Amino acid sequence: MSILYNYEGLNAQGGKLSGELKARSRAEALRDLQHKGVRPTQLAEQKKGGSKNKSKSVAKASNVVKSSEVTADGGAVVLLKKKDVIVFTEELSELLGAGLPLEPALASMAQRDEEGVLKATAENLRALVTDGIPMHISLRKVSKHFDALYCNLVAAGEASGTLKSILQQHGVYLKQQAELRGRLIMAMVYPSFLLVACIGMTLLFLFYLLPQITELLSSMKNQNLPLGIRLATNFGDFLRSYWIHIAALFCMIVLVLKVMFGREENKARWDTFKLKLPFIGNIVQYSFFVQWLQTLGNLLHNGVPLVQGLELTSETISNRFFKDKLSGLTYKVKDGYTLTSAMRLMEVFPTNMLDLVAVGETTGKLSRAILRTAEYYDKRLSTLLSAVVTIISPIILIGMAIIVATLCYTMVQAIYQTINSIHN
Repeated sequence: MSILYNYEGLNAQGGKLSGELKARSRAEALRDLQHKGVRPTQLAEQKKGGSKNKSKSVAKASNVVKSSEVTADGGAVVLLKKKDVIVFTEELSELLGAGLPLEPALASMAQRDEEGVLKATAENLRALVTDGIPMHISLRKVSKHFDALYCNLVAAGEASGTLKSILQQHGVYLKQQAELRGRLIMAMVYPSFLLVACIGMTLLFLFYLLPQITELLSSMKNQNLPLGIRLATNFGDFLRSYWIHIAALFCMIVLVLKVMFGREENKARWDTFKLKLPFIGNIVQYSFFVQWLQTLGNLLHNGVPLVQGLELTSETISNRFFKDKLSGLTYKVKDGYTLTSAMRLMEVFPTNMLDLVAVGETTGKLSRAILRTAEYYDKRLSTLLSAVVTIISPIILIGMAIIVATLCYTMVQAIYQTINSIHN
C-alpha cells in the first residue's frame, strides 16, 4: 500500500524543490528522491486532517520525552527498543546516502509524524549535534540503547568520513542479530506450546473430569475404586488442598534461584554448565561463534583496526565462559601474534574455523573471510536448530501420548467398573 509523502529538498543546482511523492515506505521515498536528483531536507507522511494529526503526533512525541529518563546533566534519555535502533540506523544511513549532511538529516527525521519515539530521538540528537557535541557522544546522552559498539563505530565513521557506509553496514548487522535471536526464540515456541497443552490437559482431568467419575463410583454400593482412580484422586485432592503452599514454594524457589544467579560467580558457573547440556550446549556455542564473527567482520569491513575491533567485539560477549577464555586474545595480537595463531591458543574455536580465517589472513582479505565464516556457521546453526526442534517435538509428543493413555485407561477402568456394578 502506497503512502503519500510531502517533501522539500534541493536540486543539483541548489534550487529549492517541494512536492508530493507516493512510496510504500519512508526508505523507498528517500531512494526515489535520490534517483530523481533531489536532496531532501524534509520528508513527512501526509495524513488526512493534516494539522490535527500533526498536533497529535507532536503531543505523542512530547509524551515520549516526558516519559523518558533524565541524565545527570539534564539530557533526556529516550527509551528505545532494539527494533527502533534498527529503524533509526536504516533511515539515517538512507538520508546520509542521499547526500544530506548529518544535521539536516536529523532535522528531516525530526519532522516525522508516525513514530514518536524516533522523532524524539532525532530531535534530541539534533539539538546536541547543533551545540557542537560529536555524534558518538550525543548518542550516549540520548539513549542507553546505543551501546558501546554502536557509539565506537560512529566515532570511527566520524573520524574517517565514512559514517554513511558504517551506518549502512551496522544496520545490516543489527538485523542479522535480531534474526538470530528470533530464530532461537521460534525454535522453542512449538515445543513450549506442546508442553503447556500437556500440562493443561492433565489439570483439566484432575480438577474437572476425575471428581465427577469418583462421585459416580462412590454413589454405588459395595464398590472399591480402582487403583488408578484412587492414586489420581489422591493426587488431585493434594493439589486442590495445598495449591497455595505449592505456589508459595514455587515462588520461593524462583526467588532463591534469582538471588543465587545474581552473583557473578554463579552466573559464570551457569554459563559454563549450559555448554555441557545436550543440544543446548551446541546451540549456545554456535550462537556465540556467529555473533563474534559477525561483529568482528563488520568492524574490520568498516575500516576499524584489528586490535580495536577485537576490543570492541569483546564488549559484546555475554557468555562469561567465552569472555574469560578470550580475555587474552587481544593482548596476543598486540604482542605480534597473527589472529589465527592467537585464536588457536585460546582453545575455543574449532579447527575448520581457524582454517577459514587463516585463508583470509594469507590473502589479505581478512574481513571478507570472517564474514563468510560467519555465514557458514549461521547456516550450521539453522540446521542445528531445525534438528533440535525435530528431536524435541517427538519426545514431548511421546510424553503427551503416555499421559493421555494413562488418563484414558483410568477412565475406561472406571466405566468398566460402573457397568459391572449395574449388571450386579
